[in-house]
Amino acid sequence: MNFAVIEDSRSQAEVLKALLKSEGHQVEVFSEGLACIEAMKTRSFDFFVVDWTLPDIGGDEVLKHIREKCGWDVPVVFCTARTEEESAADILRLGADDFIPKPIRYMEFMARVQSLLRRRKSARPGPLRIAGIEIDLEGRRVTLAGVEVDLTQREFDLAVVLLRNIGRVLPREELLSSVWVRDNEVDTRTVDTHASRLRKKLGLAGESGLMLTSVYGQGYRLDTVQQG
Repeated sequence: MNFAVIEDSRSQAEVLKALLKSEGHQVEVFSEGLACIEAMKTRSFDFFVVDWTLPDIGGDEVLKHIREKCGWDVPVVFCTARTEEESAADILRLGADDFIPKPIRYMEFMARVQSLLRRRKSARPGPLRIAGIEIDLEGRRVTLAGVEVDLTQREFDLAVVLLRNIGRVLPREELLSSVWVRDNEVDTRTVDTHASRLRKKLGLAGESGLMLTSVYGQGYRLDTVQQG
């Protein structure tokens, strides 16, 4: 597994790196959040260990970028000196999988990491196949009639939500909260734009065996259709 450790304490980071490498993992250490975000543009990571308090940006901002880039299947563990119940709840509510209070108890740290890895392995999803579309959830690839389709991160996430809710009207607000999570700068017009792109790219006007319909005043519904 390829780990990213975002921790500004060099001594702390080196201990975590040594522990993870002793289990056979690859580890890259970042002392600032922005450095990790930049690295994510060209490198992929299977697991993130994040310090809540970083010298440049907050751990919550790092988490937001991780979820946008890597989705929700990649484990994220926070290490933090903020141990009060409200802070712990905030960390988990924002999308972290677990948190470990500082000072870190290293045996507990490794046990929690191993637990998340076992959970991820057992929950690894198979491909999602509906009509002429197949989605590789882990590899984040989409094929239409066997041909790979190039989708953006948001288009992919929107396609997954729609395909998991065949026949159900999905309000635009629900799609916004599911796909764009905490991005307050987008509105329902963004949903319309991405839905239009998906309709063209994935043949959702019936060509693929699926029809994406705009339901006036509500949202979108994806239905299966018979091809002539």
